[in-house]
Amino acid sequence: MQSIHGATLHNGNAELVRVETLITRGMPQLILVGMPDRVAMEARERLPSALRSHSFPFPKTRVLVNLVPAQVPKRGMPLDLAMAVSLLVAQSCIPAPRGRWLFLGELDLDGRIIPPERGTLLAALATEGNFAGIIGAPEVAHEAALAPGVLAFGAVDLSEVVQILLHPDQHVAAFGQENAGKREDSRLEDVRGQTLAREAAILSVAGGHPLFLQGPPGTGKSMLAKRISGLLPPLNPNQALEVARVEACLGRVPSLPRQAPLRAPHTSVSAQGVLGGGRPLRPGEISRAHHGVLFLDELPEFARPVLEGLRQPLEEGEVRLQRADSWACFPAKVLLVAARNPCPCGYLTHPKIGCQCTTLQVQRYLHKASGPLLDRFDLFVEMGPVAPEALDAPPTSPTQSEATQKIESARKIQADRLSGDMPAKGGEMQFDHLLNCGVSAAAKRRIHQAAHSLHWSGRAQLRCLRVARTIADLMESKEISEGHVLEALSFRRPILELEGAKG
Repeated sequence: MQSIHGATLHNGNAELVRVETLITRGMPQLILVGMPDRVAMEARERLPSALRSHSFPFPKTRVLVNLVPAQVPKRGMPLDLAMAVSLLVAQSCIPAPRGRWLFLGELDLDGRIIPPERGTLLAALATEGNFAGIIGAPEVAHEAALAPGVLAFGAVDLSEVVQILLHPDQHVAAFGQENAGKREDSRLEDVRGQTLAREAAILSVAGGHPLFLQGPPGTGKSMLAKRISGLLPPLNPNQALEVARVEACLGRVPSLPRQAPLRAPHTSVSAQGVLGGGRPLRPGEISRAHHGVLFLDELPEFARPVLEGLRQPLEEGEVRLQRADSWACFPAKVLLVAARNPCPCGYLTHPKIGCQCTTLQVQRYLHKASGPLLDRFDLFVEMGPVAPEALDAPPTSPTQSEATQKIESARKIQADRLSGDMPAKGGEMQFDHLLNCGVSAAAKRRIHQAAHSLHWSGRAQLRCLRVARTIADLMESKEISEGHVLEALSFRRPILELEGAKG
């Protein structure tokens, strides 16, 4: 019995489905087994008309179609095309396909192929399952071709599918398109002044360090945060495919992204919108920012479940969703950037404008972000007003090109250090990795003194040492010195201790 392959969606991923067809004696009927959903069941009504529209016979006896594996629900992805090819092979209308092919699409009553969404998710099945190629609607073929090495053919109707199977050398495979466009708001020169914040942005990108910005309104927090993604290097092919697969869970992906994503959800977003969820399970904003930047502006205005739900994904680089009848795991390796005002009115730290908030209002406002969440930020920067003269002055150094050059130099040093299980970026290293790279005795003493005086947790010590490692990389130093630690401590200083801030 020849098996024909299709695909379905299960737990947020594409799952391979093997279609087996058996034609036996009995009353004319088409029986589907293997947990098909209503979409698959309705194929019983579409297939007879679709085959006859292209002069192919439909059996006038009992037809049993088995969808394997039986324990996986077949939903979210029509299996019409795979079942139609399986019926043609079972009736000896066409020879069994040479090699393994993946058939994707729904058939209308005239036998035309209707493309399903999320075609990019299916490209992984072709690459991992040793398939000869994919056949589906032209739209799906172009999406599937985004994956390197995937041979995908687009067909308009069932007759064209048969011709591709009989004479694949006479047809041209589809090709994937890349989206290499740059964002218009990616120029660092647009941010004037704010030297310390700009250096923190470079540190954040070079080492993968979460960045926290605080300051009065209009000081450039949002402007700087949205330009950080422009400092990230272009996505490599594997990263671009991972980002495309996440987007494919939400709809069609017309081109392969090459620019690192930037996601900036509104403060009204729900926990499901940020972390993912729904039915079927879909990725949220943190997964859509995979290999890019997740920017949370006005951090205290986000709901508490949203902020607390970020803690585990930020540590592990993935989101695990569990429901009563399903589960899913989505990637979430993001560079987190957050911003907030120092108080509800925004002017507590402004040198000229007085604050109108009470001490209790300030405390309630700042306590909306919990200590465990803030402890996950490596870099803290207090931003102040920019002098009017700086706005029409020449661009503040470093410029976009200078910052990019510094980051690329640091990445070359990190790549040379990469070996075994040691991560390249300072923001991903553990204590043993950092010590193996070299830490001076004076630097160790300075870290220990800061930990005792500021009552740091082990995580805080590790994050400070990680920042020092990235500073050393940017300075092309093999060893972490005391000077590197002192600079890292300047970014680790708590923002706005509340006691005594008012009054």
